[in-house]
Amino acid sequence: METKNTFEHGSVCEIRANIDDMTAEDMGAVMEKLLSDGALDVWFQPIQMKKNRPGVMLSLLVPCCEKEKFAENILRHTSTFGVRIYEPQRIMLARRIKTVNTKFGPVRVKEGLIDGKTVKSTAEYDDVKKIARDTGLPISLVRREIDLDERMYNKQ
Repeated sequence: METKNTFEHGSVCEIRANIDDMTAEDMGAVMEKLLSDGALDVWFQPIQMKKNRPGVMLSLLVPCCEKEKFAENILRHTSTFGVRIYEPQRIMLARRIKTVNTKFGPVRVKEGLIDGKTVKSTAEYDDVKKIARDTGLPISLVRREIDLDERMYNKQ
């Protein structure tokens, strides 16, 4: 039996730099800048560097058409003298965003699709975080309540 999965394919650029001489606060500021400039994801990994120094590998995913912009940002805003760029291929679920009415008000829910059918869904983090902040409830409780409301929405 032949299946015709409707995955999305594409490539991104992963940019990496090893850093061993910046403060945690400065690294956090770099992460915020890269994300606000449109990086798809940014993360840090602890590494061991030359001369037995602990360091951090800064990694980010960006659209390949913007790799030079992000490389320049890293070179300007960190202590590194160079970056490495890789171009991994990606296979992703097709996605759609729907709005679900919950006891907290409307919440955006991201759905992952295969052949047009939802295989997973999750409430948008920014919406959940705002509700938690506005209500004073723990974020885990807000997420659980939204998931319950979404299940009820899908039964209708």
